[in-house]
Amino acid sequence: MQDFGEFAARERDGWANEGLVSAYVDKFVPVTDSIARVLVERSSPRDKSILDLCCGQGTLTAMLCDAGAKVTGLDFSNEILARAALNAPEADLRQGDAGSLPFDDGAFDQVVCNFGMMHLPDQQKALSEVQRVLRPDGRFLMATWAAPDVSPAFGTVFGAIRGNADFSKAPAQPDLFIFAKPEGAREMMKVSGLRVVSHEIVPAFWELSEPGELFEIFLTATVAASQLIKGQEPEVIGAIQEQITDNVRENFGDEGGFRVPVPVAIVEAAL
Repeated sequence: MQDFGEFAARERDGWANEGLVSAYVDKFVPVTDSIARVLVERSSPRDKSILDLCCGQGTLTAMLCDAGAKVTGLDFSNEILARAALNAPEADLRQGDAGSLPFDDGAFDQVVCNFGMMHLPDQQKALSEVQRVLRPDGRFLMATWAAPDVSPAFGTVFGAIRGNADFSKAPAQPDLFIFAKPEGAREMMKVSGLRVVSHEIVPAFWELSEPGELFEIFLTATVAASQLIKGQEPEVIGAIQEQITDNVRENFGDEGGFRVPVPVAIVEAAL
């Protein structure tokens, strides 16, 4: 496997930063919580034992608890787990590594992961751990961002970055969108002993008041994209910002604000 050690170190350091965590909660969570509600509906959680993998600020964790599940939440960031403790006081929250889960084989009826897989340096190892801790009739539900070719939001941002940035300033990292396409999800799951049951793209939107907000979201509330942008020369950063802002202004105006589609792939797998 390619060495993603620097990527992993940057993720750990980034999610220990209170400012980044606050920006993520402010900018991303309105979107990710809309998808969390879909995951809860599809999981039929009542009376089930569920692991919320990469639980983040714990809003999905809390939804699952409210729906009658016995929930364990795990994340590598103590900074964000402190927020999860406030949002989901009924859950059993653990600090730990998704690639080495501190649970017995077959410990859970379900594992859910809401936008966590792209932050992991070894996604295949994490999936193998998911397979290990699931009961024989268990299910795995995950959400991930749709790829730039079908996502206006990510297409806008990554198009501007690709057109202007020097990628040698970023460390090697796993494929952010490997689960966004059915064939990629099937292959990743198969290697780890899981079988894709369904793969669906569902709609979601960023509701913005200013066209420059999309650039600010990726500059302040992400780790990898933010560090890549900030590592560029000032004129390159300006060009990226201008291209993203102009695209939002020209294409996504909506009743005095801006509504940018950011579709999501929801993947369900079983043993």
